[in-house]
Amino acid sequence: MEIAITGATGFIGKGLVHSLLENGHKVVVLSRDIERARSEFGDSVSVLRWAADNIPGLASGLNGIDAIVNLAGENIGSSIWTKGKRARILESRLSAGKLLTDVIASMSRKPGLLIQASAVGYYGTREEEILDETSAAGTGFLSDVVERWENSTKGVESMGVRRVIIRTGVVFSSEGGALPKLAMPYKFLVGVVLGSGKQWLPWIHYSDEIEAINFLLTNPFSSGIYNLVSPNPARMEEVCKAISDTFRRPTLMKVPASMLKLAMGKMAEETILPSQHVIPSRLAAAGFAFRRAGLKTSISQLYSPGERN
Repeated sequence: MEIAITGATGFIGKGLVHSLLENGHKVVVLSRDIERARSEFGDSVSVLRWAADNIPGLASGLNGIDAIVNLAGENIGSSIWTKGKRARILESRLSAGKLLTDVIASMSRKPGLLIQASAVGYYGTREEEILDETSAAGTGFLSDVVERWENSTKGVESMGVRRVIIRTGVVFSSEGGALPKLAMPYKFLVGVVLGSGKQWLPWIHYSDEIEAINFLLTNPFSSGIYNLVSPNPARMEEVCKAISDTFRRPTLMKVPASMLKLAMGKMAEETILPSQHVIPSRLAAAGFAFRRAGLKTSISQLYSPGERN
């Protein structure tokens, strides 16, 4: 297959590009920074300039491509949510969706499939409720952003393009995302639990995330919404216990929700403290086999013996 990717130089994008190349696919990287993309991937990929003033060039360069994966969007966890940051989180997603829709509309031979990135933030905080792909949207800033993000490419369906939406959970990797931040205190001899510890954290191992996207790309029957989370969701205190066991460091205290809200405001309320018991019903029903579904094993395997000591 020939597959185009927006957001290819991001946390998920880089792993997906390398995985697709290893599996024999051709990859086209759509990037605002062509030099960065070429520096990251070399001559192993084709690169097209991703910009609203380049719709004809993009439509021509992508004509007849098999699939597009839209991962573009401002990193929600890179800094505190100021008014400007919140605006960038939303606008980066909506503008990418609009541009992609406009490009596909201009193509004479359209892709067969679009995979649209999304997030479990769609569900908001739901305490003990079990959430699958049929569950309704929650409330709050992230829920609103994610719902609008998903809808930003809905128009391609009327053009005959099959669309898959991947609602991704908290991706565990030692190279980025939330896990290094959770593990950092343990590297300084003592760990902490954020909030009550009772909140459900819908996690997924980085490798399973990449393999799930590969699976949906190559499955001709994939369509609609899929939760990309481990079939074994865990509470925050269980995640911290697994990190504690990995680094052989004690967890001695909890950081109260009130303190997190004081320090981080809405960002804490919607990224650290929500309880989201999300399950991957449709992915499991489609036959995807999770290879790294055990919490403790997954976390311990992400860190080398040297890092753990």
